[in-house]
Amino acid sequence: MRGELEKLNQSTDDINRWETELEDGRQKFRAVLVEATLKLDDQVKKIGRAVEESKPYWEARRAARQAQLEAQRATQDYQRAMEVLRAAKETIALAEQRLLEEDSRQFDSAWQEMLNHATQRVMEAEQTKTRSELAHKETAARYSAAISHMKQLEKKLKRTIGKSRPYFELKAKYYLQLEQLKKQVEERQARLSTAKGEYKAALRNLEKISDEIHERRLVSVSIEDETCHEVVPGEDSGNPSICSLAMGRPRSCSTSRPGTLDLPGGLTPHAPGPRSDCSGASSPECDPEPGDPSELQGDPVCLEKPMDSLSLQQSSNTKRDTFTVAPSLAPSSLLVNGV
Repeated sequence: MRGELEKLNQSTDDINRWETELEDGRQKFRAVLVEATLKLDDQVKKIGRAVEESKPYWEARRAARQAQLEAQRATQDYQRAMEVLRAAKETIALAEQRLLEEDSRQFDSAWQEMLNHATQRVMEAEQTKTRSELAHKETAARYSAAISHMKQLEKKLKRTIGKSRPYFELKAKYYLQLEQLKKQVEERQARLSTAKGEYKAALRNLEKISDEIHERRLVSVSIEDETCHEVVPGEDSGNPSICSLAMGRPRSCSTSRPGTLDLPGGLTPHAPGPRSDCSGASSPECDPEPGDPSELQGDPVCLEKPMDSLSLQQSSNTKRDTFTVAPSLAPSSLLVNGV
């Protein structure tokens, strides 16, 4: 993505630069065109009728120059076709010579393919040479005709040609200058089109990358959703959650409950029952048990609410001990043997 962004930024800079240069080139072309028009009009006013009278000569001269250029191009094409034809013939001659020099003289498929290719090149070169030769003859004939026509007009319009020469020379000068500016404008226009094409290509690539990233995100989100749906039922069925473990863990009490009480007379403590089940303070199972009278003067130890009442049961092989109610103790306190 970073590379495409760099291409996009670079193409944007190129577009801005070539648009500026293109506009500058067009302005220069228009300025030169306006200047040429004004100066040529001034020359026409100075020279007068000689410009119109000598115009056929200058047009014939321009046509002769154009025919000369075409003849030169046709000559170059003909020479190039002759070189290709000569090279193709030399290739065939070398292949045949190597085949004759070998003792085995095995004419395999590779040699056959090479000879066929060389023969095809010879035929194409001969056709090209024929076409270029005809074009050269035609252009040479046109050039000769243009030169002869120009010379005839030169003899006929010799006086007016001399008078109008400054005008047409100035016109030729501006013509060349305008042609150069036109080529520059066309080159800048082509480069601007190339930069715009690169910009569009980079933009399409960025859009494609963005779509791919969006699709990958959608796929990853769907996979995560499927994974969550698969994991949550497993936790509910087999693996207990943290909250369930915390709820099933036993709570620790701030004050530990004694496991057994050291009761006199072989009495064992019974599980504490609710206080509402007791019949009253006169019941030995609900009344608190007094301890040693000398130890009742000390500080009593307060027990938790689950120890508010104790149900005591006498053993079957011992007599019932005498229980007295301590009037100074609250219902939630109990002293047993000083404890």
